[in-house]
Amino acid sequence: MWQATQTQADRDYCDLKFKTSAFKGRGSEGENNMGQRTMELVDFMVKQCQWTMVTCNTGNFGRRGDKREQQLIFRNDEFVQHGVDHIMIELRTAGYIEINGLHDAKDLQPELINFMVQQWRCKEYTKYMWESSENFCDLKYTAPDGLFTREGLTNNLGKRTIELADFLAQHGWALLLCNGGSVTPNPSHSPNNIIREQQVKFTRTTPEKAKAPLLMIELRTVPYSDGPPAWYGYIEICGKDTNGVHGHLDRFITHYMHGNCIGRGNVGHCDVMYSTTKFRKKPSSNNENGRYGGYMNGESNIGKWTMRLCDFMVDHLGEWDLIVCNSDNLDRSFQHGSGDNKYFNSVTAREMQLVFRHKAGGRGVFMSASNVEPLGRPPLQPPPYWKDAGCKDGTVGHKLVPGTPEELTWMQEILDGTFKNKVTRDRKDGQPLADRFVAVQCVRSEHPGLWDRFAERRGLVAEAGRSSSDFVEPKTMAAAPGLARRCVHASVGNPANQAYLLHGTNPTSAVAILQNSFTVDFAGKSAGTMFGPGVYLAESSTKADEYARDDAGGEYDGLYALLVCKAVLGRSYVTEKAGDFRDQVLSGEYGHVLGDREKAVGTFREFIFFHEASIYPEFAVFYRREKDGKVMARPERELAPAMMEMEGEVASM
Repeated sequence: MWQATQTQADRDYCDLKFKTSAFKGRGSEGENNMGQRTMELVDFMVKQCQWTMVTCNTGNFGRRGDKREQQLIFRNDEFVQHGVDHIMIELRTAGYIEINGLHDAKDLQPELINFMVQQWRCKEYTKYMWESSENFCDLKYTAPDGLFTREGLTNNLGKRTIELADFLAQHGWALLLCNGGSVTPNPSHSPNNIIREQQVKFTRTTPEKAKAPLLMIELRTVPYSDGPPAWYGYIEICGKDTNGVHGHLDRFITHYMHGNCIGRGNVGHCDVMYSTTKFRKKPSSNNENGRYGGYMNGESNIGKWTMRLCDFMVDHLGEWDLIVCNSDNLDRSFQHGSGDNKYFNSVTAREMQLVFRHKAGGRGVFMSASNVEPLGRPPLQPPPYWKDAGCKDGTVGHKLVPGTPEELTWMQEILDGTFKNKVTRDRKDGQPLADRFVAVQCVRSEHPGLWDRFAERRGLVAEAGRSSSDFVEPKTMAAAPGLARRCVHASVGNPANQAYLLHGTNPTSAVAILQNSFTVDFAGKSAGTMFGPGVYLAESSTKADEYARDDAGGEYDGLYALLVCKAVLGRSYVTEKAGDFRDQVLSGEYGHVLGDREKAVGTFREFIFFHEASIYPEFAVFYRREKDGKVMARPERELAPAMMEMEGEVASM
């Protein structure tokens, strides 16, 4: 497509290098086809190669800033964005809007055109006579005067980005990434005539995720003198006051950033604006030349304040996710002399743009630090494969460790080896049964407190001295022999009849259970309690999947979860009939109830526990459902009804 030829790559710079004439530009205002080429590459990587686009940013360089770079990062996630549609919209203060990717958005195109024409009063672009016939984008519009404003380095592209995102959200498209750039058409005579650009990417997604409110925070330094270099600091906020976030930010910015609110509601280019004296910059050396290299080219503390704001929004408020963080560096110039002796000194200006997405009800944080109180001493007989030294000595309360490739292989062995093509009444989602569950990722829990009580319970059951001839071995043990060996001690064997068993859930709940374990009082709440109010575990991945749910939105969108738990089985109380058998276990004669519906009606065996300490939730496995080699669509019950149907339901109420 790009007619590129491979050239010699310097391995210190890249692994592969190609030369192509596919990238083009024209005119003095920086028009180019990088957006169009970017969307072609995204389509190839996401739809054909099945990789996820993680980030995309641009770079402008050269005296005018019209030399272009585009950096894209893709990740082999195997799940999040397979086949997802993307569009890109570029906003340019030169007075243009360029759109790419409309082949993925035929249903959106008329609505988007109507928004551009009716809401923003744009007109379809008419080419000048000198322009070539080649299109650099799918659609191009001319913006009316006043749509894009700029005063010095300040502009309203952030506010227009949020307006555009709010509109597209109504049609099922969510903001994915955005980044800014700048072009200076005539740096020799008008260096402060800077064209600003904003490149915004959207992805088609679920209605819930698309309609989640956004908030943009921009940090900006605006130089006002070169002798000595000096600058103003500004913080600009765009977006609705969701759950009082403006008030929360006001307290944070005024207290910690010494901010002073200088505009609210009537600023024009943003919704709330603060000045601050907290932004610092340093020269890159003692001999900086303002005329040729500019002043204050060294480090700044914008990154530090970016992280403070992220900590506040994400961790303190607890209901916002950071989805975009990009920076832009440009110059503010100051004239000296006149006529033939005129020259300009420049001072570097630094900017940071952050976009947060609101998540109602708070966030499910994966792989994050736990607030579990440390045990305060080494747990009983911690597993030799634990990695965290703090967990081994009890000074750390809880740690989630990424599963190793070997552990992920064991998880897949369990999913495959215990699969059974059988459906019971507990499968309520109306979907046909998948023919395979594919493990995408697993995490392992190192929890000294939960392990300590588990090890104590294991010791009590082992001391009871039951004959191993009475023990039942779950099918999970034969399915993953490598994992099963972790239940056997080199010298004493497996006197308590430890085994791995499964519990289906959703990703958010899975991580919560790793931290807190099960509570007998609430076990079986969503599916009934055929054999008494205990913790129900399965030996079959198919049975566990009946209780699994996916997360709508977030990092694990579309994935299901099951817990792989190490359990102390001891002796089994076997029954084929329903009933409350807790007393048989609590008496100490048996370690659990084995509900053998496999023997009774040909379905599955379930293992029911009434001692919370008998179970140690060790792994959370995130997986997808496949049928005939393709990822299955989400069940209808997990999709929000169309807006018209929802209105009808409300009206009927």
